[in-house]
Amino acid sequence: MIYIKWIKTKEIDEIYFPPNFQEGVFGSLKKINFHFGSWGKELSVQFSEDLSDNQIGLSENIKNDVFIPDDLLYEVNSTEDSLILGPVILYLISKRLFKRIDHIMKRLENIAPFNGLVIISTVSRISKETKTIKGYYYQQKSNSLESNWEEKVFSYPDVVFKRVHVPKKINKHLYEETNGRVFNSKFFNKWEMWKWLSPYEVIRSHIPHTAELNNVAEIYGMLDKYESIYLKPRNGSQGKGIIEIKRIGDSYLVTDDKNIATKVEKIDGHLKIVKVLKRKRKYIIQQGVPVKHDSRNVDFRIYMQKDEKKQWKCSGYIARFAKPDSITTNLHHLDYLLPGKEALAKIFQPPNEYDLELIEQKIVNVFVDACELLDLNGCFGDLAIDFILDKDLHVWILEMNKRYGYKSFSIIKDTTLYGNVIRNPFLYATALAGFNIESKTSEIEKSKE
Repeated sequence: MIYIKWIKTKEIDEIYFPPNFQEGVFGSLKKINFHFGSWGKELSVQFSEDLSDNQIGLSENIKNDVFIPDDLLYEVNSTEDSLILGPVILYLISKRLFKRIDHIMKRLENIAPFNGLVIISTVSRISKETKTIKGYYYQQKSNSLESNWEEKVFSYPDVVFKRVHVPKKINKHLYEETNGRVFNSKFFNKWEMWKWLSPYEVIRSHIPHTAELNNVAEIYGMLDKYESIYLKPRNGSQGKGIIEIKRIGDSYLVTDDKNIATKVEKIDGHLKIVKVLKRKRKYIIQQGVPVKHDSRNVDFRIYMQKDEKKQWKCSGYIARFAKPDSITTNLHHLDYLLPGKEALAKIFQPPNEYDLELIEQKIVNVFVDACELLDLNGCFGDLAIDFILDKDLHVWILEMNKRYGYKSFSIIKDTTLYGNVIRNPFLYATALAGFNIESKTSEIEKSKE
């Protein structure tokens, strides 16, 4: 771990190492390729006794080319002729979230980064012409009360962590400039999820049958197979626009997203369904697999993330119990939340802890398979996946969310889960940038035991 120190000198493009570096790979070098994020330059190698063992000096003229904060601690990677300082992580958020940047900053400074530079910015602050980003970073002071977030202009990063949709041209540009180190690289909808995952037998049985909605005949056709179905906007969120249709004898019960239920003889006689069929906004039809507990619809949300080993793992999961008669479990129609394990025990009542852990492992295995298949279509690393467990403990995947909220954590008050969910994507970003921090995180976990 290294700090940067700026050296006042008439010389230009020089890097200074402390004396202890002479015994290593840099001892015989005259020149070295120095990299910070996606920026790089060949520098002349010098040694200085004025530097401590955890400092690297740079000639001040380099400040004209790239902004490198000297108040941060960095990881170092090296080869025979290069030194890479970082990681430099660009955290892209929406303009809406940027207006609440104080809240985002507080979240990150308490939990997220280890060493390196995290830049918070939006798509509109990226300049393709100058290959720079205007954004904020956490300026650390010796007195924590004086630490604050500073707005600066940065060079391009090692890796991009996307929490917002990025236009195709800019997305491609960032992908090329970072050598493909962009996640979550693609924003997909419910229909695309079905098309990507359903061809694979290992996961097909875990996805409710889904089809595009083009006409009312398709609705009748799906209802011939299943007692209940859902009409969902392809790009919908928070339960908006969802309609549930159930067969009841020769009639149909249609319930909208406001939980208004109407019994009709003909589906195409229902005003909301007529509007759906006429809309340009595309819908899908999906097999219904509702599970109720004490008259409430119940589903689960599992947080699947990649970690410092670049492998998918479960960071935790919760259960969402809807208000009685609500067809959705989003926060607007939520009755209460429970930690996932507690909900499993309450609903399914396994005989002992061992059986409960077996159920959990079965659930996680399904989602590791699903996430690994998803990676065939892009680079992903941070997903909140909504699913249902039916009475036979079969997993049904409802939706994979790339942009998800954190309000559930404040309701359920699980600070450990919240911390893991915020931290893990930055561990993955660090690993994706090429920095090995596995041993450090292992030490941290041991210290918690």
